[in-house]
Amino acid sequence: MMNQQEYTNLIVLAFQGKETQARKKAEDQLIQNCQNDARSIDILCELSSQQNDLLLAESAAITIITAVKKFIANTKPYALEMRLHHVDLFVQMLTKQISDKIKVSIQQALQQLVYYDKQNHFKTRLKQHVIQSIETRLENMIASAFYITETLQLDNQYEWFQSIIKAGKLISTFSQSTKILWAKVLFHQLDQHLTTHQMTGVPEPIQQYFIYNEELCQVLILKTQQLTFVGDDLEYCHLIVASQRLIYGSIIKFYKEAIIAKKCPFLDILSILCDSYIQSLVAYVMSSNFSYDKLNQNQQNLINEIIKLLAITCKSISVYHIFAEYRMAIFLDIILPFFSSTQKEMNDLIEDPNEFVQLTQDLLDEQKSDIIKSSVAQLIIAYCQHIDGSVSFFTSFSTLAATYCIQKLSNAEIKEQMGLIMEFKEHYFLKSMNENVLLETSLLILSILSNYLVYRNEVGQIFKSFISSYGDYLLNYSIPLVKARLCTYIGAYCKSILHEQEELSQQLLNFLINQIKSAKNELYANSYCAIEAIKNIIEEPNLEKLLEPNIGQILIALCESLLQSDFEDHFDTIKQIFKTFTIEPSILDQALGLIVLKIQQEQQLVEQGQTERQICINQTWNILKSLPEIDKIIPIHFNLLEKRVAILYKYIINPNIIDFDEDIVYFIAQLISKTKFISDYQAEMFFQCNKVIEKQRFTLGQLFELFNYYIYYGKTLFSNINAQEFLIQMLEVVFNNPQNGEASQGEAIILLHLLLQEYTLNKDVLTYIYTKILQRSQLEVKNDFLRARLMGIYISGFIQNCSQTLAWIEQQQGFIYDHIIDSSKHCQPDYDSQLYIVGFCQLLLKNPKYLNVALLTNFVTVLKRQYNHDQKKDKDDNNDSEDMFAFNDELEDSKITMEAFQCNITKHNQFDMFHLTYQHLRRTLNIPELISNDPILKKDLDEMLKINKINSDARIILKLKKRKET
Repeated sequence: MMNQQEYTNLIVLAFQGKETQARKKAEDQLIQNCQNDARSIDILCELSSQQNDLLLAESAAITIITAVKKFIANTKPYALEMRLHHVDLFVQMLTKQISDKIKVSIQQALQQLVYYDKQNHFKTRLKQHVIQSIETRLENMIASAFYITETLQLDNQYEWFQSIIKAGKLISTFSQSTKILWAKVLFHQLDQHLTTHQMTGVPEPIQQYFIYNEELCQVLILKTQQLTFVGDDLEYCHLIVASQRLIYGSIIKFYKEAIIAKKCPFLDILSILCDSYIQSLVAYVMSSNFSYDKLNQNQQNLINEIIKLLAITCKSISVYHIFAEYRMAIFLDIILPFFSSTQKEMNDLIEDPNEFVQLTQDLLDEQKSDIIKSSVAQLIIAYCQHIDGSVSFFTSFSTLAATYCIQKLSNAEIKEQMGLIMEFKEHYFLKSMNENVLLETSLLILSILSNYLVYRNEVGQIFKSFISSYGDYLLNYSIPLVKARLCTYIGAYCKSILHEQEELSQQLLNFLINQIKSAKNELYANSYCAIEAIKNIIEEPNLEKLLEPNIGQILIALCESLLQSDFEDHFDTIKQIFKTFTIEPSILDQALGLIVLKIQQEQQLVEQGQTERQICINQTWNILKSLPEIDKIIPIHFNLLEKRVAILYKYIINPNIIDFDEDIVYFIAQLISKTKFISDYQAEMFFQCNKVIEKQRFTLGQLFELFNYYIYYGKTLFSNINAQEFLIQMLEVVFNNPQNGEASQGEAIILLHLLLQEYTLNKDVLTYIYTKILQRSQLEVKNDFLRARLMGIYISGFIQNCSQTLAWIEQQQGFIYDHIIDSSKHCQPDYDSQLYIVGFCQLLLKNPKYLNVALLTNFVTVLKRQYNHDQKKDKDDNNDSEDMFAFNDELEDSKITMEAFQCNITKHNQFDMFHLTYQHLRRTLNIPELISNDPILKKDLDEMLKINKINSDARIILKLKKRKET
């Protein structure tokens, strides 16, 4: 066992050592001793308590966390006595005069013990300690209570937490760190319990405890009635306001009806609180020392929480009069200043355009960003939804402010109607805001208001008038920031201001096209904002005709700027244009060339080590992969499309240097599926697929679907024996790979089924396939479906290669034939059953002598199993039920494989096939005599022959009709 000095030496070396190897060795030794030495935590606590070496003390405290983890994870039981001792030790540590950083480490160690205490051996003791510590009224004891409370969760015994709330009355004379600690404890508990379980509409017991708690209301409200936004208590105030916001959010958003029925202290003082916050914030903005860009983080956090709280409380009828009265002040002195672009946003316009545009979209859509600007957007929306006349007021004043800015910036004479705005020259927005910033802010506010204005008939004329009057400056002379906001504005009001055959509409579209092209000048944010506007216009069905004459120009601008872009909606907008509009061949050809060039350029960057560019390659491929599904492109422009994309096919020659080989495979598969033939390019690519299989560690993946289409549609390709042998060799390495699961092996075997079912193969090829399958079937097979698939090879051989298959079977001295017949017991419903019936029916039609009682019995067994499966499936479909639990992953994977499998076998009705074959055999064989000694077989056979099989399409129709009726 090590002594204290040895622990000290190890900690110093582990945390401060300069040599990596020595430091790692010390870390390992320290961890080992922590795990094996029962005294380790006592020694580490002593070291954490010493005052001479703060770095050593902090390192020892961090090590305590590791030590507790090791005790918990140790195979030896962590004795209750030792855990209780460590809990007491940590509680003592938290009462000492040590740094907050050390206390946080001790708290984290204690939290692990509390979590590990499933039997609640000491949680009650800790709660009692919290109450007793607060009763001492001593700061170090009260602070320890706060640290301990952070480790505890409120449950149905939450009365002890009232002492934490009462502590709020005691902390006014304590240090700032203790105040912040109390506010954090309160906020974390409120956050945990007021942001969950809100679907019932009625507060749960702990939520009611908070919402109706008069003492909590007193301590929370009294702390923030006079805010100055300066000083050292900003973090504390921010946490208090955040706690208020959680409470009022729950009351007003979720529990409004439930709260009204019972007296809630928070509602009684809501008007006082809102009045105080509005006045405090307006006064601060109007003060001479206010500057938005100079706010520190604590000031930003506090202001953000206040505005979020105002956005929530604005919805309450009880304070309607306050928000109506202060609407002008809130708009001028809160909304305008705090909705303007910060210096960071202006930097993002150039340096981080994705961030700039994402924030803009968030402001327009969901306001999820936890920043002041997003909270102001919430306040604007709350006003529009709950305070009458706000939409008109915000619209008029924003338009007025924008007009004023343009006149000032263009050095025009300020018109008389601007007199109203000049009355506010002493307010921050006129006194301190740059005209360009005020202009972009006004345009952004108007964009947010679009949801409330776009359906008002008079709005279109108002905005048209505004754009017509000042369009020349906005379109041609404004700064990039304003142009970016103008793009957003056009996108928001496209339904109101864009119309066919109007010169203004054409000017605005040309402006957006030019902004898209501005990516060439590295004004990416402007380009992205214009793309968002175009995307909005495309999504308006009534504006399609407006875009049609310009769509070629727009598409080429988008594809050219794509070469410099990584903006997600850029790719989506191009896809949307392809899906929505008919593209002229010359435009399509040019656009495809640029899209292919994008992939080539990005691949070069990837090869140079910029692996993050792979995302752009994936997004560009998503455009290409969407094209085969578009009827306006395929099959009409098949040759044009493939000629362009074939440039990318060459990359599959060395798939190890790319990460889009699956995209190439998928693209070719989709083209074949749509056109139903194999082109020369595609046939050439077939002979490169072995390299993809090698890269994929001898699994098929996307190649399964591609090979399926190659075999099914490639009659010319597979009339060539070289293609047959090449495919067989590729599939052999898959089904003989022991590292593959049986579902993966089954995929390869299924493809061999299809080859045998569709083509007449020569003797050598058949012998090779049958021999390899026989060898595989003699190895371990875990799943019935794979046993059925292995024997299905020979059954498939009966369809196109019957005589040679029989000859090979006879050469095996007959035993293999019994296995093939007996494979019926492994057949899964649908494909396996269909193959068994169709294959053997083909055999019997050509060679009736092979019919015997065993085969006839298996026929009946397979058909009965299929019939029962169909009945159950019909019942499940009608009840819309699903088996949600798959007990055999391999079997489920094999079923998924067959869902999209193209083959002619599945087109046969196995009941009809059997019925026709049976009738044919009766002409040459005395079947009644054959089964005369088996009355059960005779009965089952009669039942199967009477079945009128309902095909899958009919089942689907019946299901849809039933749903429609309901």
